Amino acid sequence: MQFHLNGFVPGDPHLCPASAAALAPTGAAPRQVDVLIVGCGPAGLTLAAQLSAFPDIRTCIVEQKDGPLALGQADGIACRTMEMFEAFNFSERVLKESCWINEVT
Repeated sequence: MQFHLNGFVPGDPHLCPASAAALAPTGAAPRQVDVLIVGCGPAGLTLAAQLSAFPDIRTCIVEQKDGPLALGQADGIACRTMEMFEAFNFSERVLKESCWINEVT
């Protein structure tokens, strides 16, 4: 299990350095935080991205997997998810790398 305290910065990770307030992942959760996010799935990371706009809010992300995923787990992206990606200004990048599936049997 991993814990990431204030370890999320919005934007392209290739362009943005990690937050100065971020602590390295550890095996122990902090004793007190303002918001505890369980899971690094789409909902958890979206919430972390939104909360990262407020530096005074201490967040902790708890993830059960031991390390980063080598491959994604999603097999599709819903329309509402694309609307959220648009709000974060990266939907165009997702569309360029995606494959449209219009029909499933």
